[in-house]
Parts: sequence; structure tokens; C-alpha cells
Amino acid sequence: MAGIPITLLTGFLGSGKTTLLKHLLMDPEFARSIVIINEFGEVSIDHLIVANLAENIVELRNGCLCCSIRGDLALTLHELLYKRRLGDLPPFDRFVIETSGLADPVPLVHTLMVTPALARTVRLACIVTVVDAVNAPRTVATHVTAADQIALADLVVVSKGDLASPAERDAVRALVADLNPSARVVAAVHGELSATVIAATDSADVLASVRRVAQLDAWTARHAGHAEAGEHAHGAHYRTLVCRHADPLSLAGTTIFLNRVVNELGQRILRIKGIAGFRERGGRPGVIHAVQNRFYPVQWLDEWPDDDHTSRLVFIGRDFDPDPIEERFEALCV
Repeated sequence: MAGIPITLLTGFLGSGKTTLLKHLLMDPEFARSIVIINEFGEVSIDHLIVANLAENIVELRNGCLCCSIRGDLALTLHELLYKRRLGDLPPFDRFVIETSGLADPVPLVHTLMVTPALARTVRLACIVTVVDAVNAPRTVATHVTAADQIALADLVVVSKGDLASPAERDAVRALVADLNPSARVVAAVHGELSATVIAATDSADVLASVRRVAQLDAWTARHAGHAEAGEHAHGAHYRTLVCRHADPLSLAGTTIFLNRVVNELGQRILRIKGIAGFRERGGRPGVIHAVQNRFYPVQWLDEWPDDDHTSRLVFIGRDFDPDPIEERFEALCV
């Protein structure tokens, strides 16, 4: 089939998209891929986790793909295809686009489907949505975007099933079936999923195209009249805070600091991620992850993934005051 296939990887904040991507890029099926990563906020962490697994990684920063920098995606795809024709890039046979956790995939799909130059050169092969088995029902109840991500998926990957109870696993599958009964649903623990599962879910058939058009029409109707008012402008409710320190941090102090932030802000904090050096480990870097009130073990790295050795923590949430967090972080760095 004509056109370079695009795998669009979505899922709400902390669902496990980057963990899944990391495993996919280790699979020969995805070895010749160009990876485009979009994060919400000015500091990118996710690309560092997969930096050594893909030769070509492109970051789209300082905006969300579904609104403020959607046009950048089209320009980026055009530029990459042009460099491929010139031989300035190694041969590749797939694009993988990882959206920010706050991105509504519908306008992205619309861009790929209605941009004539793109339609002639690329095709949207599969929309993969990662769904957190523990938090999904609460997240969908609170965020329309999370429901849109599931509704448009060709393949739903249920993550963190090892942390969920049988009742929670049943609830998330029922939720997916309600929002998108035609989607294929698979489970993946720690992102371990064969790339052939995704490669086989090629949705370029007529029925999938009809379904997507219907969903795009529904999305357009739902958002009609609100674009100029900025209803989907994430900054109205969502915000990011980046805390930086040039030197290693105290591991014990950082643990206390982060727990205090989560305990005080509760549901207003959606995601915490970062990379930092820690004094107790001789400055060794570690990757930090938290989703809502659940913290995950530090992922220790043998070395820094790039030349930036500053410790930085990224907080993503809704309607929170950054000043107390910044003040406590400054106290931590003393």
C-alpha cells in the first residue's frame, strides 16, 4: 500500500506510552523508524529514555500537537521526507509519533487525512492508545481528552495490569468496550508488547476509514464554535512547572519533597517526571516517574543520556500554585 505508515501513539499522562515505545524500538519490526515525540511543556524528558534506541528522534516542544503546534507536525513530516529523498537521512520505513498525554488525537488525524501533500506520501496505519488499568475510569470521568484517545484507537494497550485488582482490570476493559467496541484490546506489563501486534493492526481498510470520518465529524460538531474561544487551550486549566538544579540532589530529601507535593495537591497533580543526579549514588542519574498519587521506582541510568547534567523535575497538573513547590525545591537544593 502506498505511503509510509504512521503509528500514532497516544494515551493520557502517565499511562505508559514511553515505556511501550522503548520496547517497540528494541524490536526489529520498528528498527527503521523515525520517532517524533511531543511533550507538553518546555522541558522534554521522554526522548531521553529512548535516545539510545532510535537513530532518528525528532522533538516537537513548546506546545501541544493537537492545537498550537499541529502545523509543525505537517512541516516536520515534509522535511523528513525531503531529507529522505536527498539521502540526508538513513532509509526509514515508518513514522512513530508519540503525542503528549494531553493531546486530543482527533485533530491530529484530521491533519493527516485532509492535508493533500501528506495524504500522497504517508498513511495513518494504526492509532495505539495506552490505557492505565488503575486510573483509567477516574481519568476518563474527569478528562474528555482521555475518552477521545480511547474512542479513536485501533489498538488499545492496557498497561499496569500487574498493579490493578481483578475488579479494576474488568472495569477498564468494560470502559474501553463502551467507548470503542471495535478496538482490539491487549495487555502489556512494563511495556512488553511484540511490535508485530501493532504492525498487524493496520487500519487502512475501508471500514476503519469510514469509522474515523464519523468520529472526526462528531469531534468537529462537539467543538464547533469553541476554537476561537480557546476551549481546547490547555493553558486554561493545565500547567507545567519545571524545577532545575545544577548539582545532584539528596535522594531522601527529594522523596520527602515529592510526597509532600502529592499529599498537599492531590488530584491537581497529574504527573511528575524528571531526571536527576543523586548524592547518595555519587551523582548517578535516575529517572523519576509519578502518576497522580502513585510513585514508581527510580530507573537508574549508567550515565547521563545527553550533555545536560542538571537535575530537573517536571510537574504537570491543573490549577495549582507553583510558588510553594518552587520554594520547597529551593530549600531541597540548599
